[in-house]
This record gives sequence, structure tokens and C-alpha cells, in this order.
Amino acid sequence: MRSFQIFAAAAIFLSAVVAQDVQGVSNFNEGDPVVNIINTSPTQTHVYKVEGNSDNPPTAYGAGSWHLPMATVLPGQTVKFQPGQGFIGAFTADEGEGTRFEVNFRGDSAGDYKTWYNSDMEFGMSDTTMGPTSGNEQINGLESLAGEQDCLAKANSVWGNVDPAIQQQLLDTGYLEGTTGSDGVLTAVHMDKQAEDSVVQFFQNTVEMNAYVNPGSVAGRPTSKTAAAANKFSWSVRTKDLTITGY
Repeated sequence: MRSFQIFAAAAIFLSAVVAQDVQGVSNFNEGDPVVNIINTSPTQTHVYKVEGNSDNPPTAYGAGSWHLPMATVLPGQTVKFQPGQGFIGAFTADEGEGTRFEVNFRGDSAGDYKTWYNSDMEFGMSDTTMGPTSGNEQINGLESLAGEQDCLAKANSVWGNVDPAIQQQLLDTGYLEGTTGSDGVLTAVHMDKQAEDSVVQFFQNTVEMNAYVNPGSVAGRPTSKTAAAANKFSWSVRTKDLTITGY
């Protein structure tokens, strides 16, 4: 599992928004890293918290700064975000309170280029995915699309099979809302760093959300079971062109 730790550093970033649909560095060359951010909502603006590693080079967006300007994507808009060469960082939906996508554009020391990325639901859950722009590649037999298009629907797909007593315990945490029983229906699901272990276990192992739910590279309280499940959610692809899609 590749972990991308994000550290604070005092530095002045070198670039900002270039145009309404292009954000990131201005010194962009063909073949440089790209993160396309698509907002499929016809009414809601999507805002992503952007962070960079403290050791990012001058060619990277932020050049060593940690907290960077938010990436704002208007309804129906696609933003071409240019992170720059050597960028390691993260894009977190819902202004930092949704699904977090970590990405490493530094390649491999062996010279066989790979872009590494993962998804993390420790801070929250968003109907958001990330993967190669060229299509849904297969890596080690697994799909390379990180995150979930519809978190609530994914949870509801297994909810009726959960023991009613366990259902009630989960509802009592406040991180799930809905009704119990084999015909029970969830109406909302939530996640944050304070979630009980039972909630983490449910989303990670029962629902099998396509992301780290708690034991990611940021923090968390990993158990052997959840950590083993989470190992599936770190990918590498031979492209520098990725797409985040918000639904």
C-alpha cells in the first residue's frame, strides 16, 4: 500500500487559477500531469480542498505549500487541473469534508513510470470517483476506479441482509439513518474521523466501499481486518491523466 503523507510547510505557491476551466500551474507542457474534475450536477457547485506535499518541487502546484486554493467546479463544468511535474497531494470533496483522493505523480524509482492514487473516506463520504481518463483499466484483476458514484445506494444494497439488532446499533450511532428489518431502507449515511469502530467495520467490510474508510494513509485506527480490506484501494496506472467525477 502506498501512503502519501501531507505535511505543512511555509512556502509561496507559484501559480493559481489560469482561466475559469483551467486551474493549477501555468507552465504546462504536453505530457505533464492532469487531473480533470467533472461536475455532473446541474445545480450544485463542487468545491475540492487541495493539499500538496511539503517536499513538492518548484514545478509542482504550490511548490511545497500544504493548504492550496480550493478547486471550484461549477454545475455541469469540467475543470482541467494542472498539478505540475512531481506533484504529490490530495483532492478532498465537499471542501475537505468528503471523499479524499491522494495522488502521486512522481513515478517509480525503477524508471517504469506509474501514477499512484487512492481514495479515503475517513473525513467523509461523497458521491465521487477517480480513475484514469482513458478508461477503467484493470490492475491486478481489480477495477481502477476509486471511490463510489452513489454511497447510499451501495450501503442499501446490503442493508437488508444485516441482523436487525446490528442494524439498530448502527442507527443508534447517528452515522446511518433509516429503518430496520429485511425490508429496511437507509435514507442517509455519514462518515468522519470520530466514527465508532462498528461504523468503520460496516462500511469497509460489509458494504465494501471502494475506498479506505478509516485505516488510510492519513490517520485512523486500523485493525487487521480493516487494514487488509483497505490494501485493495491503492492503485497505480501508466498514465499521468486522471479524472475526478462528482455526482
